[in-house]
Amino acid sequence: MRRASLSALAVAVALALPPPSLAGNGARNLVVTPQVRSALRHAFLAAHRKLAPRRVKGPLRGTTYYGRYRGREYAFADFSIPVFGTQDQPEVFRRPVGGAWRDLGDTGGDICPPTVPLPLLKAWHLRRSSRVGSVWCYAP
Repeated sequence: MRRASLSALAVAVALALPPPSLAGNGARNLVVTPQVRSALRHAFLAAHRKLAPRRVKGPLRGTTYYGRYRGREYAFADFSIPVFGTQDQPEVFRRPVGGAWRDLGDTGGDICPPTVPLPLLKAWHLRRSSRVGSVWCYAP
């Protein structure tokens, strides 16, 4: 009887937890925590030292995507800066798992492989939006 109740508990827990979002080749959509948002802001401000931190807004609510693919984590988010607002956003970030975030710069609007791997763009359920040569780019 004890074994049956443990099995039932395991099944109940498994059903209660949301499944991780996986796309081919192990791309994982990860939860954007306050710590991730803070680290992305820090990386953005480090890459844009001429901007006054108090005048930079972001990452803006609802614009941050975060995931992992083959030993690296990727993220993108919109930031609003004086004069330009959110022009040319989102900003793309990359780091080795557990390492420091590196700001790869703004995208000009769409996110294109190989800056962010295609399996991760698909795990985020982004939509095809434009083509650059033979490469499809994606937008949230």
